[in-house]
Amino acid sequence: MKKINIIIADDHLMFLEGLNTILTEMDEVENVHIATEGKQVLRLLEQFNINLVISDINMPKMDGIALLTELKKKHPDTGIIMLSMLDNHRTIYKVIQKKADGFVPKFTNKEELQKAVRTVIGGEQYFSEAIKKRYMESVFERDKFKNIELSKREKEVLYHLSEELTSKEISEKLFISINTVETHRKNILLKTGAKTTTGAVKYAIESGLFDED
Repeated sequence: MKKINIIIADDHLMFLEGLNTILTEMDEVENVHIATEGKQVLRLLEQFNINLVISDINMPKMDGIALLTELKKKHPDTGIIMLSMLDNHRTIYKVIQKKADGFVPKFTNKEELQKAVRTVIGGEQYFSEAIKKRYMESVFERDKFKNIELSKREKEVLYHLSEELTSKEISEKLFISINTVETHRKNILLKTGAKTTTGAVKYAIESGLFDED
């Protein structure tokens, strides 16, 4: 049986210890290297022959999404399984679009994690049912938003509202009157069907309006 080398990355040491225990129980696993942030993972990839990376998304210095992007660019033959708390449709959508090889919730059980590892090492993708469900929800949210046409200025106002700027601060940034800002805000609420500005911002974030790519 071919043995594999794995890197596990998370900024919580107790969680890493649990992952390490689960993985070292597997007959297929030779070595498990531990990292607490993305840049450390990239350094380990240069030092060792790594078959698989298992990474949390929320980490300091370089998060899991940035790590995924770099790994696919520089180490395309190394598999990567992402971990998530399922708290953000947008994040799950982005990770899957960036071609992660696997995706499981952080609260998954030992059997599913080991199954995910064996599946990805075998050359196939593995996405848990919970992740697939949230991904479909994110696609549905984006499809809903496609039918809503906000003007360029309305998008700018909504973006600044998401940064918790006041109408006065937005008017100064965009060189428009406070009344004009308020008119745009009302139009945004009307078009999105949100009851409050917070609701409109949440809707925009979940649907990917503020995505850079």
